[in-house]
Amino acid sequence: MRTRTRVAVIGAAVALLVLEPTTAIAQDVTQCVEWSPRGYCVEWDVPTPGTPGTPGGSGGGPAPECYWVNLSDDLGADDPTIYADFGLERPPEGVDVVWQSWECADGRTTFNFRWVIAATPGTLASIARGRLVGELPQPVVETSPAAGTASIIGVPAFVAVVNWTGVVTETECAGGLCVTVTATPQLTFRPGEPGAPTVQCAGAGTRFTPSAGTPESQASSPGACTWTYASRTGANGRPSAWPGQASVSWSISWTATTGAFGSLASVTRSTDVPRPVAEVQTVIEGGATP
Repeated sequence: MRTRTRVAVIGAAVALLVLEPTTAIAQDVTQCVEWSPRGYCVEWDVPTPGTPGTPGGSGGGPAPECYWVNLSDDLGADDPTIYADFGLERPPEGVDVVWQSWECADGRTTFNFRWVIAATPGTLASIARGRLVGELPQPVVETSPAAGTASIIGVPAFVAVVNWTGVVTETECAGGLCVTVTATPQLTFRPGEPGAPTVQCAGAGTRFTPSAGTPESQASSPGACTWTYASRTGANGRPSAWPGQASVSWSISWTATTGAFGSLASVTRSTDVPRPVAEVQTVIEGGATP
């Protein structure tokens, strides 16, 4: 099993410029680590590169306290050019974010924004799934007989995936919440011969091992990834190879540290396994089969 963990990324802040104050809504308590007596969030648990410096105080007095405060507006939706205008990174596709402004306790609001990923199980699960899906490989298939070599009618053919991942997990955290997404693989083999069913394979499939017994005995094992062809190819209008295919389908689920859980869309990767099939003729002499 392969596991990775990642903390949510947030957009960078933009250049400091003092403007008139704007309206802000109450801070998200799931992302605030420490509160100021004045009602501002002193420390968020998701750091942002380039946090603005605190403006100097007037008249030689102490500098006012300044904090990131949630905004009621979705700045990216209201003005999509804000990313290009201020050099902000775009949030991940389909992920909910909260916009914040840098505001000061003396009433001044700076024209300085950032976005943070909304700490909800669904949002974090989507991020972790996107990263996990990008790492799921196309199956590399090994067969016996080897690719390009014809199978023999009545003799089992074997299929295995050499880059099998097993169960894979990704974890995403933000705002004191973590969600783990788990992808569980299932290998199937479609022989391609007319009338052949889809074979449900155990694990990474089945490699034929000459020292482990006959092909027939190994093919009889529960979950064996094999098929015994009954029709030759390349004759009577048939193709030169049956269009076999091996597919790995990952079912995807998630669990959150809050106890919530759910499932997400599965992912399937397939590799063609064309299979020529030949027939071996046996000569019978004297009424007996040698």
